[in-house]
Amino acid sequence: MSIGYDRPILRRIPLWLLTLAVVACSGCALSATQKAAVSQFSTSASVLGDRTTEELTAMREDTIKMTTERLLLAGPSTNPSLGDQATLDRGFELTTVETVTGATRALAAYGKSLTALVEDTQSAKLQEASNEFVASLGRVPSVKDKVSDDQLQAIGTVVQEVGGLWIEWKRKRAVRTIVNNSSSAVDHLCDLLIRDFGSGGWVALQLQVVEDPLMGVATSALAEGKTYEARQTALDAFRLAHSSRMRRTEVLKRVTDAADAMKKANEALVQAVATSQFSFADIEAFATKARSLAIAVRTIGTE
Repeated sequence: MSIGYDRPILRRIPLWLLTLAVVACSGCALSATQKAAVSQFSTSASVLGDRTTEELTAMREDTIKMTTERLLLAGPSTNPSLGDQATLDRGFELTTVETVTGATRALAAYGKSLTALVEDTQSAKLQEASNEFVASLGRVPSVKDKVSDDQLQAIGTVVQEVGGLWIEWKRKRAVRTIVNNSSSAVDHLCDLLIRDFGSGGWVALQLQVVEDPLMGVATSALAEGKTYEARQTALDAFRLAHSSRMRRTEVLKRVTDAADAMKKANEALVQAVATSQFSFADIEAFATKARSLAIAVRTIGTE
């Protein structure tokens, strides 16, 4: 026996009952303002996560190039702070970068999960983003204290339930479930970025340890170069050190500014999905910081 929504059955339902159902269902969905808040937050989270992931990878590559250039220009150094100079990726070892990018990828996947929930109807894309978020959280050892296995299961389960006749109601429930169960973990991920990318963090320190010696030997080689080829080699090394310095002084600050803004926006997002009475200010401030990061990354990348 078919129970599809055929026209004869719909014609037998009183118009007033259909109207009542539509009105009642409208209250079950996220409001336009709530959707706007989630959309703006999720876009900013994706920008912060993706750009920071890309920049950390670029910093590792720059470290290898700078170490190589310094060795070519000046040979092994007697400076003890340089440690094992045969380790070209010193400070940005693969395992270290993998751990930190676990946090940045998690933030990006969190944003993409929310974006897919409020803007995209493709369940496969939503499931992919949700799976990446949960998997990325698992790559960050310290996040286990901030989100339980039950919370992770709730995030994965509620995404699978989106669909069907009452899709907007299910979307609203899914957004609330993901936001509420992820709030503490997201705050912790932001704290990790602030710690690692801040002025006293390991990222800035490791860049400077490799960058300053290269800047010194490149400057000397440029001044002492007798041929075009010698000066060109020195200038390429100097530009490499300059690019690293721009990342250290400009990009890192914007990462930490955006992460700090995301923590405040995360609190506002929890309020936004719970009630229509909330402030957009912190979410908009986060969007501004994320855009600033994206602009800096794009500008430095084209120098």
